Amino acid sequence: MGHGMGHGETIPSATQRGIFDCDDAYRTPTSGDYRRLFEAATVVLDTNVLLNLYRSNERTRTDTFAVLKQLQERLWIPHQVLSEFWKNRDLPSVRGHHRAKARTACSALDKALRSLNDGIERWLKDVLLDTDDAAKGKINGHRDRIHRSLEEMKRFIEAQAENDALEGTGATHTDPVLMQLEPLLLGRIGEPMSSDEHVEAVAEAKARADTSTPPGYEDFSSKPDEQAAGDYIIWKQIIVKASAAGRDVLLVTGDVKEDWWTLRTGSTPARPRPELRNELRKEAGVELYMMTPSQLLAEASGAFELKVDERSVNDLASREGIEAVIFPPILKEAILTSFEAAHTRALAAHEATGLKARSPYSVVMDQVLNEELTSNILSAGGEALDVNGRTYALFEGLLLVPLRAGTRLASTRIMSSRRVQALAEFLNPAQEELDFGTIRRDQMLPIIVTYTSSPENGVGSAEANTGKFIEDGRFRILHRAQLR
Repeated sequence: MGHGMGHGETIPSATQRGIFDCDDAYRTPTSGDYRRLFEAATVVLDTNVLLNLYRSNERTRTDTFAVLKQLQERLWIPHQVLSEFWKNRDLPSVRGHHRAKARTACSALDKALRSLNDGIERWLKDVLLDTDDAAKGKINGHRDRIHRSLEEMKRFIEAQAENDALEGTGATHTDPVLMQLEPLLLGRIGEPMSSDEHVEAVAEAKARADTSTPPGYEDFSSKPDEQAAGDYIIWKQIIVKASAAGRDVLLVTGDVKEDWWTLRTGSTPARPRPELRNELRKEAGVELYMMTPSQLLAEASGAFELKVDERSVNDLASREGIEAVIFPPILKEAILTSFEAAHTRALAAHEATGLKARSPYSVVMDQVLNEELTSNILSAGGEALDVNGRTYALFEGLLLVPLRAGTRLASTRIMSSRRVQALAEFLNPAQEELDFGTIRRDQMLPIIVTYTSSPENGVGSAEANTGKFIEDGRFRILHRAQLR
């Protein structure tokens, strides 16, 4: 794999062309190629590389920092990556990753035990053994052993979570990840776009998405334009940096989607989309290479003679392909399933009364949607939380608050509703008794699910607004996800 063409170099003539001198051609990188890139390329880190430092266990985190320190002189971070890092850092799925996953696992074990007990009791009654002391004694002996085993498993899971969880992340001056990133990236972060440049870039990203031009076009199907344009803004900032530096680019990203990569097929490894390689070559005169965080650790281990644990490589590989902003698919499925069930129940109430102007549809929809959502989340291993006498679903630190908006979404009015304000007071960090079961109030992140529905048309538009309450009680939206 040769070096990228520098500024001023000419394209090979027809007589000089070889089999790889074609826009669609590619060479499979070797370890030697990566060694050269580690020494001479601009190594760009995507947002998920930084956020995974919180999600990783101590071993993987230590190995990742060891590699990044070896690459320090080559590292560069687009300003959009920095912006996304700070927006996402406070998500429970990032800073609270290990405890959230442990809570979900333990909730699933509790559910399994309840299901086991219910099944046993039903069987005893069905076969008329519920009054047979000998049979019940035999069953209870097995049940007690299973219960003890599950309790031991839960204690192990909780202890492992505490061992892997990072302490001190609540304040930036005690956050161990920030304390290592700050000197590592000092002077290696790009400039932000001006307001006019940003507006133009969002418009360009939208236009490219309409023709499925990479990168980032997939995001426009589920996110607002401003948020969906993030990948393209990162790409544009990379092009500007590459043009100025005149060095090949090695982009390290765990975002393994087809709007960045030509995906792996059989034994053929994934590689950058040819459109991206050609665009960087045309705009900056250099070559684009890409690798995942797990590949980075594996290749750097040999290049720098580091003792990177193979388990660290596997840990990062298991996360690749997951969005930096985690809105677990199980949540979307639970919300959409709840919409359908709630509409069916509300429609039945509407039809039973025969009323139109004073139909009970909206009141019933509001009530039963919350019931359905809480039930579905409990079944998925989540929890139920009472706020001012109203029960909400809680999953991995994400607090789901459904709000109906009539026939059209009106976000400003909804976000200032009494229900949302009551939630702001409940989650206020200044409140005493912050503990709720195994999660603190100040570690919860609300997802306000706004939707429209009517008896005639069912559930129309719906979006999940993930955010946090700021000091004056206003709700600051960090991310929006279109659900329908």
